[in-house]
Amino acid sequence: MGRDVNSSRLETCVAIVCVLIVCGVSEAMSLAGRVTAGVRVNDPGPVAGRLAADPEIGEDDLVLVVWEAALDGRPLGDSADQIRGAGGVPWVHVVFTTPAPLIENIGGLELELARLAAMAGSVDGEVFIQVEWRPETGSLTAADLAYLIKRAAVVVTGAASRAEFAVGPLPADPAFLEWLYVEEVAAYVDVPVLAPTDEAVAAIEALATLDPGKPVAVDAVMWSEAAVFPVAEIAAWAASGASITIIDARSIDTVDPGPLKIAAGELSGELVHDPAADPESAGEAWAFVREDLDLRVVATRAPGERRLRLVFDDRFLRSPELVDAVSGEVRAVTGVARDGGFVVVVNDAPEVALLRLQRPSIDEIDGFDEEIEIAGGRQMPVEEILRRLQAFEDDQARRLEHYQATRTMNLRFQGRQGSIDATYAGEVFFRGESFDWVWSEFFIAGVKWRSRKMPKVPLIQPEKVGSLPVEIRMEKDYEYRLRGADEIDGRDCWIVDFKPVDVPPGASRFQGTVWVDREIYARVRTRAVQVGLEGDVLSNEEIYHFSPVDEAGQPAPWATSSFVLPLTISGQQVFSILNATVPVEVENRLTDIRINGPDWDANRQVALDSDATMLRDTDQGLRYLEAGADGERVVETEFDSSRLFLAGGVLWDESFDYPIPAVGVDYIDLDFKDTGAQLNLLFAGVYTAANISDPDLFGSRWNAGASLNGLFIKTNDELYRDGEVVPEETIRRRTGSLNAFIGRPLGSFLSLELAYRLRHEDFDDADDTADGFILPQDTFTHGIEASVDFNRAGFRLAVGGGTYSRSDWEYWGLPGNSEYTDDQKEYQRWQVTFAKTWWFERFHKIGVSIEHLDSRNTDRFSGYDFGLFGDSTVAGYPTGLVRAEEVNGAHLSGGINVMELIRLNVGIDAVWASNQATGLDNELLAGIGAGGTLTLPWQLLLNFDVGYAIAGPGEGSFAVRAFVLKLFPKS
Repeated sequence: MGRDVNSSRLETCVAIVCVLIVCGVSEAMSLAGRVTAGVRVNDPGPVAGRLAADPEIGEDDLVLVVWEAALDGRPLGDSADQIRGAGGVPWVHVVFTTPAPLIENIGGLELELARLAAMAGSVDGEVFIQVEWRPETGSLTAADLAYLIKRAAVVVTGAASRAEFAVGPLPADPAFLEWLYVEEVAAYVDVPVLAPTDEAVAAIEALATLDPGKPVAVDAVMWSEAAVFPVAEIAAWAASGASITIIDARSIDTVDPGPLKIAAGELSGELVHDPAADPESAGEAWAFVREDLDLRVVATRAPGERRLRLVFDDRFLRSPELVDAVSGEVRAVTGVARDGGFVVVVNDAPEVALLRLQRPSIDEIDGFDEEIEIAGGRQMPVEEILRRLQAFEDDQARRLEHYQATRTMNLRFQGRQGSIDATYAGEVFFRGESFDWVWSEFFIAGVKWRSRKMPKVPLIQPEKVGSLPVEIRMEKDYEYRLRGADEIDGRDCWIVDFKPVDVPPGASRFQGTVWVDREIYARVRTRAVQVGLEGDVLSNEEIYHFSPVDEAGQPAPWATSSFVLPLTISGQQVFSILNATVPVEVENRLTDIRINGPDWDANRQVALDSDATMLRDTDQGLRYLEAGADGERVVETEFDSSRLFLAGGVLWDESFDYPIPAVGVDYIDLDFKDTGAQLNLLFAGVYTAANISDPDLFGSRWNAGASLNGLFIKTNDELYRDGEVVPEETIRRRTGSLNAFIGRPLGSFLSLELAYRLRHEDFDDADDTADGFILPQDTFTHGIEASVDFNRAGFRLAVGGGTYSRSDWEYWGLPGNSEYTDDQKEYQRWQVTFAKTWWFERFHKIGVSIEHLDSRNTDRFSGYDFGLFGDSTVAGYPTGLVRAEEVNGAHLSGGINVMELIRLNVGIDAVWASNQATGLDNELLAGIGAGGTLTLPWQLLLNFDVGYAIAGPGEGSFAVRAFVLKLFPKS
């Protein structure tokens, strides 16, 4: 013996501090560091009455009453309330019988989970719910058990916020437990349960490593009518690391809970088994240290002995008392001695003795001057945050059967030459994880579509993600990291980042952030970027903004009783469409929400019976709902991706001798011959364009394509030099081009494009061309270009450039022309542009773009132009009037809608152009423009623009463009 007493005392204090740190953080019932007992009975009713009798249960004492309830969904409230009213804590044990493997029997599991939710939701107050899985058929595996544990834990936590979730008895196999905890169940299990077998001790040791600080329960130690209350078994299991020992009293006709209450009172508070304090005894003995350093000792008398002799190392012990484990009577023990330690002798001792021993406080011991500080609080583990979030959403999903609302989707397309928007609106009928959506209103550029039948457009959309973040799944698809806390939308939130563990071929995943309310653990916001995309969608970012509402859709407080729904979903998608990278701002809004309305089925049926355009959310995304042969709506699995438009219009600026009519057809197919290729053919009189592209080249993320463009008439190409137009150097010019493209996304917001351009130009005399003017040679120009686009949150930044070479290039112009040099056969151009459009209510918008264009070795025919087909358009300026080597420009536009009848756009363009050869030195070129969009009868759409130059060489000139489109409907 001879061990240093002060050292022993310090170790004991440190042990207690460790327990306090581990246990003091729990927001529910804390059992780790306690010695707690419960009694398992057949019927809790009779026990509740006896539990209320004397002796009373102390305020800090825990007495658990355990019973098995059939998993039938019937309320538990009465039985639980009776136990709680008597001072005890109810512990309900339910058994799942869904066959294994679970993935093949999900329907049966969901049924049992729904019953569990109903039972847990009927309990108002503290309760333990123990789940055990005894599959009817099949073998229990760690992966299946982990999935069931997570699902059941979330159900219990969501339905009963003050419930503790226990699971087991688990197999008492350390290897199995290790596999189980590899599946990340630690955050979901409040109390692991083991059967009281010889193997359980090793299993408890394994759990102490796998899930440190978690209370372990032993279920259940037998207690028969003839046996003494098994307080020794409670102590033995507590010494082995179990915080809870459940006594099986189901074989006892009339259970007397008195001994259980006495044991609970004596072993209440924070206790630490201290092997160094265990006394020597002829029988077994266990010493537990309280937070005040006093001891509670449980000792068994040796067989055949009437006397109990306990020898302690600690000579500072004093005032031993014996507590009768059955009656609760307390008497002092007078048989004490100090012989190098402390000796306690109890004559006529019971079979199991329960003793109290006091110690002096630390301050009373000479030479002991240790100060221990306990730091309170901790940051909640991310796994626990996820469990509570999943619990909130599981509970809400069980309360929310369906809802009807108005869904409005705004699509805002941003091009390099401007923006256009389309809006679809109508009733949406949501149930489970899918919805039907009626398109009752359609707006193009803010102008309402006047026809009753909505045009069926090809549905370009990101592929559906099969595995969503925060979902409980059999496999681990996502990793999570707690980044901290912040205030979002007025709520104090946890910030949890997520990313996919892996992105399998042919599948996509999300990565991003979820903001979780720290009070009720609902989502406040989610931002997700889709990775692993294929096809014509280059990127997809979604931001969900959640708000609490009541059943009538009115604003509600942030509470577990409210419905927290994503009323606004904003984001951006980037498409590869016909060799162009097209960013689209997407916004969905829910209004007029009616949750669990009694007329939901009837209203949905009315919509299904109508001839309105409808869509359904499926595993493959949105699909049209069409009337089948029997009149019933069916999902359209094969959609005709082609459309034919009638195009007619006129365009004119002062580079044309007369207004140019453009009448023809435009054919577009976004899945040409079911290959995934995109085709567009436009023939409009004097202008022809053809595009073909493959957005998913050879199944890769590369996209490739080609285009052909030609203007069959020649336009005037004037020369502005030293402040005036030189008519004798005006010529006629015609161009056509063939282009090849290849590109790919660089992450979620960057895209790269490489292009080869072949342009043919031919030149002719104009009416005013001087007789001595030498025309440029007709020539082919080869060009290699590269560009990088950044698109995020509606902002667009593009950086690009190219190098070009003419096949033939010789002297041109009047004799003595100093503008021509041989070096201009090859030239380079590069540019940086930035654009952003802000959208407001009722389709109003403001757009701004700025640019810097620069070049080397450019001349009159390769410099930057500002007309209708120019590199930097200035409203009203004719094609070919001004050519620049360097340009800095800014463009401002705005749009308003008048009674949903017409979209009016106004804009102003201002560029500062420089060209050393023609005397331009930051010359201001400015113009104002106005235009609009409106719908006409017969499903015609008119779009027009008028521009007027207000500054610079083109001052006073104007330009006009007007087009009418007619969509030929598809049946």
